[in-house]
Amino acid sequence: MVYTALFPKWWFRVQLTHAPSEKQPQRGGKTLLEQIRATCPTLADPERAYYTPSWIMPSGDMQTIYLYTLHFKPAGCPVEFEREIFVFSDGGKAAVDWALPRRDQDPESPLIILIPGIAGCSFDYYARSFIKSIEQQPHGHQVVVLHSRGVNGVELVTPIAFHGGMTDDLREFVQHIARTRPSAPLVGIGFSLGANILTKYVGEEGDQCRFVAAASVCNPFDIDVTVSSMCAPTLKNRYLYAAALTKSLVQVFTDNEQVIMAGDVPLDRRAIAASRNINEFNEEYTAKVFGFGSAKDLNASGSCVRYLGKIRTPMLFINALDDPMCYRHTIPYAEIEANPNLVLACTRYGGHLAYFEGTGLSPWLPKQLAQFIQGMLDWK
Repeated sequence: MVYTALFPKWWFRVQLTHAPSEKQPQRGGKTLLEQIRATCPTLADPERAYYTPSWIMPSGDMQTIYLYTLHFKPAGCPVEFEREIFVFSDGGKAAVDWALPRRDQDPESPLIILIPGIAGCSFDYYARSFIKSIEQQPHGHQVVVLHSRGVNGVELVTPIAFHGGMTDDLREFVQHIARTRPSAPLVGIGFSLGANILTKYVGEEGDQCRFVAAASVCNPFDIDVTVSSMCAPTLKNRYLYAAALTKSLVQVFTDNEQVIMAGDVPLDRRAIAASRNINEFNEEYTAKVFGFGSAKDLNASGSCVRYLGKIRTPMLFINALDDPMCYRHTIPYAEIEANPNLVLACTRYGGHLAYFEGTGLSPWLPKQLAQFIQGMLDWK
C-alpha cells in the first residue's frame, strides 16, 4: 500500500532512460529528448514530470482491478465507432473500428493505429480514454483500432487466431493504409501485448517502417519470462491476472472451436479448453497451429526485446514498476539506452494500463500519449 502524502514529491518523478543527447536524432535543432521534453512536459520535463497515484487506490493491484471494472461502464467515457471488416491475404478477418466522428477526410491528415492488449478491443477503457483525449486536442486526429482475429464479435474463418509476436496482420493492414492514404502520417500505439506486437513490427521494418512515431504502453518485452512469472502458483495468478487472461484465450477457442478443429493440425479440444494458464494454452493450441515446437519457442520468438536494436523510428515506452502483469524485471534498460531512437518513461506506480490520479480517479496516461503524438508530428 502506498500512502502518497507520506512521500516527498521527488519520489513520484517519472524516470527517463535514453541514449546520450549527442547520439540522438535531431530535427529543427532539437534532439528527440528535447522535443519530447518541450511537447510532453508532464512526462519528460524534470520540473513537471510526476505521476502520483490516487490515494484512494494507490497500489498497482487496486489500479489494475479498477481499470477492469471500467470496461463495463462505457457511459463514463462514451466513444462511437464505425466498423470495417478487414480481410487478410490468407482469407482471415479482423474487426477494424474507426473512431467517430471521422477526421480523415483530408488524405494528408495523420492516422493513429491502436493495437489493444491480449484479446482486447476498442471497448476497453484505456482505448476509449485515449481516443477521448485525442478528440479534445486542438488537432483531433483520426484513431483506428486494429483488433486481433477472433475477437470483438468477429468469428474466425481460418484455424489461426493470434499470438504475442504475430506481426503479419499489422504489417498487412499498414500496407493497405499506405496504399489508400499514401500521404497520411501514421503513428502506432500499442498496449500490453499489443505493445509487444507493435515494437516487434517496428524493429522488423527498420528503415522501411511507415510510422513516423510509435508508443508502447505496459510492454511485457520478454514474453517467455513474463508468461513464466504469470504461471507461478500464486493466489494473484490463480484467481486474478493469469486466470483472467487464460479465460479470455480459452473463450476465443470455444467461440471458434468448429473452425479451429477443422484445420490440418491435430489438436486436443479437451486439453485446450481445460488450460489452467497461458503456457498450457500455448502448448496445446497456439504453438502447434503456428508451427512452433513448444510454447517456450513461441514465446521466445515473439518477444520484442530481440528487435529493440533494429528500431529506426522515434519510439516512446511507458511502464509502471508496480505493474502486476508486465514485470519490472523484464524492462530492458540497457537495450533502450543503446538505441538513440528510443525513450523509456518509468513510473513507480500506475498498475497495468491504469494510471489513475486524484480523488476523481482521472486517467493520467491518455494526456501523455496525446502530447507525445503531437510532439512527434510537429518535429520537423
